[in-house]
Amino acid sequence: MILAELLKIPFLLESKVICGFQGLGRTVSSVNMMDAPDIIDFVKPDELLITTAYALKDHPEELVALIPELSAAGCVGLGIKKRFWSAIPQEAIAVANEVGFPLIELPLNVSLGDLINQAIDTILDKHTDTLRNALQSHRQFSSLILKGQGIPEIVRDLAGLLGSPAILLDQRMNLISASSHFREQVYQDLLPQIRELASQLPNEDRTSVCCLGDAAPGALNYIAAHPIMTYQPQGFLLTLQQSVELQQLPVMIMEQAANVISFELLKKQAVKERSRRYKNDLFTDIVNGFMTSEQELIHRGKRYGLSENLPSLCIVIQQDDDLTRREFSLPSSEEQQLSKREELYDILKDAFQSRGHSFVLFNNKDQFVLILSISGSKTAPVHAERLLREQLTEISDNLYHREKISVSFGVGNPIDRLTDIPVTYKEAVEAWETAHNSKKRRFVQFYHVKKLTDLLRMLPLEELKKYYNDTFKELNRLDEKERRELMRTLITYHDNNCQIAETAKQLFVHRNTVVYRLEKCEQLTGRKIRNTSDNLRFKVAYLMEQLIDAD
Repeated sequence: MILAELLKIPFLLESKVICGFQGLGRTVSSVNMMDAPDIIDFVKPDELLITTAYALKDHPEELVALIPELSAAGCVGLGIKKRFWSAIPQEAIAVANEVGFPLIELPLNVSLGDLINQAIDTILDKHTDTLRNALQSHRQFSSLILKGQGIPEIVRDLAGLLGSPAILLDQRMNLISASSHFREQVYQDLLPQIRELASQLPNEDRTSVCCLGDAAPGALNYIAAHPIMTYQPQGFLLTLQQSVELQQLPVMIMEQAANVISFELLKKQAVKERSRRYKNDLFTDIVNGFMTSEQELIHRGKRYGLSENLPSLCIVIQQDDDLTRREFSLPSSEEQQLSKREELYDILKDAFQSRGHSFVLFNNKDQFVLILSISGSKTAPVHAERLLREQLTEISDNLYHREKISVSFGVGNPIDRLTDIPVTYKEAVEAWETAHNSKKRRFVQFYHVKKLTDLLRMLPLEELKKYYNDTFKELNRLDEKERRELMRTLITYHDNNCQIAETAKQLFVHRNTVVYRLEKCEQLTGRKIRNTSDNLRFKVAYLMEQLIDAD
């Protein structure tokens, strides 16, 4: 209870607050007696001290020095029975006013022992009432769940119990539920400011208060916020209030509501996980070839939104672990790992839904697999690919800049039968791995028939270097200027289909110079320039050089 309430008990009715009135709103949890000025080492926070000031009667300056120390230690105030002072020193009053520390003149006809007993009994009674009311509120919130109602009804009853607007936001500051107050425009206008303040609150398991400003109606200028916790933070339960002070009963009622909401979210999460597991089992059966019947696939997939609209294609989505700036990687427990996957699943789902796509999203270990229907697309394949690339790039950029999550996409080719999902899935995985092995990040990679460079990239780098050095042999031992000149002539010669005249024209040299250089290349490499197999070997080595230099 607060000090102003405690002063209303019978033994304190005749007491008089001399100064420090701004401290009357402080919470009192205990009352103790001060019989010596060295009490500072024994003072507890939220404690009210009472004294006869006998030890200070000849040294009022010690009281002046003691008041700031008591206030800093969390002492609520000091009650003085003026048996040995005709008046409390003015210097002490001035200091107490300065730090907002109440000095209280106690009645002379009440013993300090009786006063302490009655004060402690009152505090304990108040605390018991608070616990009883908190327990009653917990029963009320739990009863709503048992009756089949849910989170909106809890928020509604919380607002009714506290007599103030209440709102529930998720971890990304999206509105989950709000009391009826927020149907009014004046409260709706406050939502952006409430979200902004809530996004800056710490995810600590305690109620905190922040200032909303002067815009709130009815002088409700403060927000009391309590975090919702399961495996990890799930958002905030917030109420508007008039004071920056946290009162014990409203805080405990909020805690009970937050606990019941947390249990309800855990229950929903368990149901969602079980449904998601069945859904992912369906995908596993499909890609492993356990479902070869189109009819069976449609029958089982319809429950999870697998569309019969064809053509469709597969998109594999995976995080770029080394670029992720958010704590999505390296979770501390299996539960947190699962929760973070669920969060990313919901983010991806919302991103594709907001663009009007028809799709079904699966989770396959650390991959997210999207079966996307493109049946409504009337554009040419090239334009359809460009449009999809732009949309996926936009999603990737939004995730990176808004959520601090770096993801990449591998896209398979369209299919005309659902039983071909394993084919487009394999293509999507291969497309993702090809770009990932090239050390790309935040990419959108479509599957295409591999070029020769893609095939060469699959070989170990050491093997590429060995083949390259064996091809050019002594040519690689020349000084850099001469080697570059001969290599340029050799490459230009092959680019011009072994035409000496065209090679000389492109290099701006005489044809005899080209002949001389080519003959020297033959001598250094031990290979015939016009031989078909050696010609092919040279061209492959040129491609290898690009890969070696890019490493």
